[in-house]
Amino acid sequence: MENHILLVDDEVLINLALSEFLQSAGFAVESAHSGWTAVAAIKHHPPWALVTDLHLGSGPNGFEVARCGRDTCPGLPVVFVSGSMHGRHPHEGVAGSTYLAKPCNGRRVLLALRQAGFLEVA
Repeated sequence: MENHILLVDDEVLINLALSEFLQSAGFAVESAHSGWTAVAAIKHHPPWALVTDLHLGSGPNGFEVARCGRDTCPGLPVVFVSGSMHGRHPHEGVAGSTYLAKPCNGRRVLLALRQAGFLEVA
């Protein structure tokens, strides 16, 4: 899958809804439901953009997933989508990332990706 967004959220319905919205907007989307799966996906096939929740169950959280993504792709656009941890974003989030509070819809995620410099190439 080339030129894709990696979408990471352990809440299946949220993951599915955002994935479907982004696909309908013309993007290729790879979904991951845990931090471990996301890290493996990044190492196997680096994404062009990352949208991640912060609480991902056991294993790496969204901040750690984003750092792995930036280690692999230094200019990776990152959007965090979470119902909490906003106060930790300035200290633990990667530089230039965006934080969106849940609940949020696909349009807000798409706008944040555009503002982060993600080009629509799908």
